[in-house]
This record gives sequence, C-alpha cells and structure tokens, in this order.
Amino acid sequence: MSNKLVDICVNLTDDVFLGKEKKIIDAANKNNISKMVLVGNDLESSKKVSALAEEFNFISTAGYHPHNAKDWNINSYECLLSILKKGHVKAVGECGLDFNRNFSTPEIQHSVFLEHINLAKQTNLPLFIHERDAFHQMVGILKDNIDDCKNMVVHCFTGTKNALIDYLDLGVHIGLTGWICDDRRGKHLRDFINIIPDDKLFIETDSPYLSPYISNKKPEITSAMKHLNKPEYLVEVAKDVAKYRNQSYDYICEITYQNYLKFFGIDK
Repeated sequence: MSNKLVDICVNLTDDVFLGKEKKIIDAANKNNISKMVLVGNDLESSKKVSALAEEFNFISTAGYHPHNAKDWNINSYECLLSILKKGHVKAVGECGLDFNRNFSTPEIQHSVFLEHINLAKQTNLPLFIHERDAFHQMVGILKDNIDDCKNMVVHCFTGTKNALIDYLDLGVHIGLTGWICDDRRGKHLRDFINIIPDDKLFIETDSPYLSPYISNKKPEITSAMKHLNKPEYLVEVAKDVAKYRNQSYDYICEITYQNYLKFFGIDK
C-alpha cells in the first residue's frame, strides 16, 4: 500500500486561495495527498478549475452549487456541456439541493438540479451532489433517476444513520469530511460510518471549509488551522475515519484511492 490520498473536494477557486494555488498543492503533496478533485460551483469557477486541473494534472467538475442555482440561464446547459467534454473534467456538479439558507429558492434549485442530472445522462459522467436539509426531496429525485445515471456521490455527508442507509440503498457513494473530527457537530457520525461499504467511501476536506481542527484544543493548533481548511489536512480526516471504522490508516488510503480511480474513470 502506498498511503496515497485523494481529496475529492477542493474549492481551489475560493478567494482565500487566490494566487496561492501552487503553495497549497505543494503542501498537500508533502502529506501524500497526490490527487485532488477541483470542484466547480458556477460557470466561471467551473472554467477556472478546469484550467487549474489541466495545469496541475488533477481532475475537475463542472456545475452550479445550489446556492448559485439562481444564476442559471438559457445558455448554462450548453456552456457546462462544453466544459464537461474536456478529458480531465470527470463529473457533473457540484449540484443538488440546499434548503438550509435558500440562497436560491427551492423551486429553482430543483429545476437546476434536474438540468444537471440531464447533463450527467448525456455525458455519462458521475453526479457530484450537495445536499443539506433537503434529504427527503433529494432521495425522491435520485430514486427517479438512479437507473439512468452512471455514478453518484453525496459529498460532505453530515446526516443521520437512517439517511445514510437510504443513500446506500440507492448505491450512492459517500464523502466524509473534517466533521468526523469535530466533537461538537460530527460526533454522531462516529457511531455509524462503519456501515459504509469499502467501495462506497470517499474522504475530502471541502477546503477552505470544514477544518478538522475546529474543536481541537491542543496548544499547537492555531486559530488559522481551525478556520482555514487546506487539502494537506486530509490526513486528519483519514485518521479519524480509520479509527471509527476500525480499519487501518493504510487501508483507508488504499480503498479511497481505488474508489477514486473507478468512480471517476481514471486509468492510474
């Protein structure tokens, strides 16, 4: 086993990373994070992560985060389709439903999510899904479309055991973040992440969000480490996922790397 890690969700176009992309990537490489999935959240960021993925030999996604669904227009489908035809763009998204803040109305989110599902069907690419406070609506949509879509991952899973079971019953992959390290918000996850089959598991940082250090009280953990997540911190996620699944760190590295290759259709 090689201990190579893959971060399946890096928001490298976030303003806090602007001009620091190589530094962020180099630091991650030192922790054996050898590959990243650079995630698009609107048309412009999808273009930017495509260029960054090409530059750094990563893969990227293209889509509209549900917060940005309100920006969808008559040209969005064809614009995304042109990006998705690039060889290093390997998934449709980040897309889905987020009813926590409703930056876009639920109706618009639903409509735009269906457009992304159509894109996934047309391109035969996986769906990279965001869901928050919209589980029942999401499951209903996925049940109607699961047979026509190649693969799906619900990234940044923070829900209940019953929600996890329902997603797994649909064959959906699950992405776990630094929430698993958070004694305040993610403690409940530790009791049941062991039910995720090895071949459905991903780990991610969702950086610059969801630092694994947010509730860490060790004196060496700085405020910056708590509030600015980086891909290099994926190691902490992998350690805790291994701990609460009663598996070795090496094994988590291996299975999540193999899942990355298979899910995104990568040869090596």
